[in-house]
Amino acid sequence: MPSLTCSCRRTGISPGYLLRKNLAFQRTNEIMSSSRCGRFSAIHSSHRILPLERPPDPSSFSSRYSKDYVTEAAEILRTWMKNKTSVLCLTGAGMSTESGIPDYRGHRGSYFEGHKPIVHHEFMSSEATRKRYWARSLLGYSPFANAKPNTGHKALASLEEKGLIGVEVQQDDLPQPAKVISTITQNVDILHSKGGLKHVLHLHGVGNIVRCMKCGETRDRKAYHDELFELNQKWLRETSKGTNDANVSEIRPDGDAVLFLDSYDEMILPGCQSCGVSEIMKTDVVFFGDSIPRDRVNLANCAVDASDGLLCIGTSLAVHSAFRLAKRAIERGIPVAILNVGQTRLEQEQLEVTKIDSPIGDTLHELVKMLENK
Repeated sequence: MPSLTCSCRRTGISPGYLLRKNLAFQRTNEIMSSSRCGRFSAIHSSHRILPLERPPDPSSFSSRYSKDYVTEAAEILRTWMKNKTSVLCLTGAGMSTESGIPDYRGHRGSYFEGHKPIVHHEFMSSEATRKRYWARSLLGYSPFANAKPNTGHKALASLEEKGLIGVEVQQDDLPQPAKVISTITQNVDILHSKGGLKHVLHLHGVGNIVRCMKCGETRDRKAYHDELFELNQKWLRETSKGTNDANVSEIRPDGDAVLFLDSYDEMILPGCQSCGVSEIMKTDVVFFGDSIPRDRVNLANCAVDASDGLLCIGTSLAVHSAFRLAKRAIERGIPVAILNVGQTRLEQEQLEVTKIDSPIGDTLHELVKMLENK
């Protein structure tokens, strides 16, 4: 694997509730044991780390606070960005909730309802698990795939276009030019790209691609779903008979639906069209318990090192892969700001951050307006 070196270049106060420095929360033994990590690992942990309490509803901010609340929040963010030339963004599921995609740990997070996401080794080792996954996905993926980018996605794309976010990462011993990264996202919904962001690193992969786990060949997920649909007409007819009896429940953050069925044995799963051998087709997403590709981890680390500010948006930083990037920035003296409604793991760890509790889309939109009018 070629080594990576980083070069930075720019590509292109407030209510006490909003700004919290070195925020200290009571840390229970459970939080302590779940939060401590050793050397950096590329494992996407399946351990569920919940906030100490359910975060507030972002939509309630307009009624609970003055009309200047979002403006004040955006001003804090603008002040934090001042004189920085290589800001890197790190986004999470809270970025996409305004597009109708549920999250895990937000106000309506599925973890608070007992949801457990698919785990890699279970998917790979159990045909029953794979049938269950694809059955739920067949019914739940369409709303996920058809989601539209929201105000926050478009605001980040505008910041990127203006050269206000982004770093350059140079890979040694290779002829290609430096790679520009403006945003590292944990999300697999590709809404950043749909919203116009050009330089995004999908840390956990993308949900619109399906990969053969034997030969590595990929195909469009919609095409795979079309084949899945054709092969399972009988199963769909039988399943649809019970939908009025609540056999199908809400959409989950993974892009699947909750089905209350006793068995998925009748599901037929298409095999790989390329090698014709493997029957294990998986979305090109890093499931919990799986490993993030090492070159992607290196690239993300290098992007953090190349930044002079890390802006975390819509993420509780509970997942190890994201937490380690934020902690890496702090350990290197890189300022970290967080735009998120609710407590994050950095605060649980009592690390120094600039914390802004404010609705994401409205705040980023207001920030863009401020920067355009300065």
